[in-house]
Amino acid sequence: MKPSLLVCLLLLHGASSAAQTPRFEMQEITRDLSIGYAVIAADINGDGKPDLVVVDKHRVIWFENPTWKMHTILTGKTRPDNVCIAAWDVDGDGKIDLILGADWAPFNTKSGGTLHWLKQPKNLNQEWEMFPICEEPTVHRVKVIPNLYPGHKPGIVLAPLMGRDSSREANWMDGRPVRLLSFPIPKDPQKGPWKADVISEELHVVHNFAFEEVAPNSLRIATASYEGVSLFTRTTKDGSWVKRNFNPGNQANLKSNRGSSEIALFLLKGGDGANRDGRGKAIIATIEPWHGNQVVVYPPTASSATQIENSTKNRLILDDHLRWGHAVKFGHLLGADSPFLVAGVRDNPNKEDKFSEKCGVRIYQPEDAAATKWRRTILDEGGIAVEDLIVADLDGDGRPEIIAVGRATKNMRIYWNKTGK
Repeated sequence: MKPSLLVCLLLLHGASSAAQTPRFEMQEITRDLSIGYAVIAADINGDGKPDLVVVDKHRVIWFENPTWKMHTILTGKTRPDNVCIAAWDVDGDGKIDLILGADWAPFNTKSGGTLHWLKQPKNLNQEWEMFPICEEPTVHRVKVIPNLYPGHKPGIVLAPLMGRDSSREANWMDGRPVRLLSFPIPKDPQKGPWKADVISEELHVVHNFAFEEVAPNSLRIATASYEGVSLFTRTTKDGSWVKRNFNPGNQANLKSNRGSSEIALFLLKGGDGANRDGRGKAIIATIEPWHGNQVVVYPPTASSATQIENSTKNRLILDDHLRWGHAVKFGHLLGADSPFLVAGVRDNPNKEDKFSEKCGVRIYQPEDAAATKWRRTILDEGGIAVEDLIVADLDGDGRPEIIAVGRATKNMRIYWNKTGK
């Protein structure tokens, strides 16, 4: 059985990047993680180089670029597990702070779940001070959206995994739906109060979300949930959010894992990909169903006038030879105008699976200017049980690296982009 590498029109400009395959060299940074839940790139020490911050079960650590020396941010101060993180200068002192989700207990939908922000100390050898933001059961994903609030003010967006009082017996569809929350940063973030705004309370099992700037002062949030892919846009009248059901994803088994899981957006620019305002169109990538076995893309149609419009018929399965996909990210792996999709696989196949490909990191790239064909490359097979991954330019050469953290393998690896070197 061959991988389902299906035809997809990405509306790209130029064929040079599609004809070349990026080349990577792996460097293992650590094998000492309990569970590598999340990794982000952030300039912690202010030297202009992106460092790597890792969320481990009982601690938060960062690795200094370029030596990759490990430093401890926090250990043993939160209720386990630590699960998600975002970076922002919360108190406006010019230094990067962190927003940390902890008390991760995925099947406890009645209590627990904490969100804190961590203040960077004057001495980076000291532990960071922790301040509360909120409590919400099954805290799971957090991001900072820079222009979420009027006046180009940032907001912290939190997506719990499951709704309050939902149960395994009802496949998490009972109780209350998931509350997708946003928090404006108060004048005094140490004292608060932190007040939550509800973006949505309609979805179930929201595994992840992504966002894009549709136009100046206009944002779109895309979620991956049991309901599939949903798009949220803010109205101009009262600032409320409006949901549009974009695609139901994989609904083959309504009594078990369904819909979509990981999600990523990529804004196409130039050539046939440009829309009427010249900003480009967006393609969506997901893992389906929840914790599923399919890498899926939703490209915009050739006639679409806006970034994401009426693409519900364009559900394209790129790969179904995986067990428990757990990350998708887009990146310009060959520089400008070269969108590649990177996917992480967490588990090895079971005996009953009809494929042999193990956990690890995979890359999907269009093969021609129109991207009518896709090529799958397995970058790492069996070396890392991917819980999370990112694409970031760590050495400033314009061609980003891939960084992944593992669960069962307890490791972090950098895949250095050596294309053309």
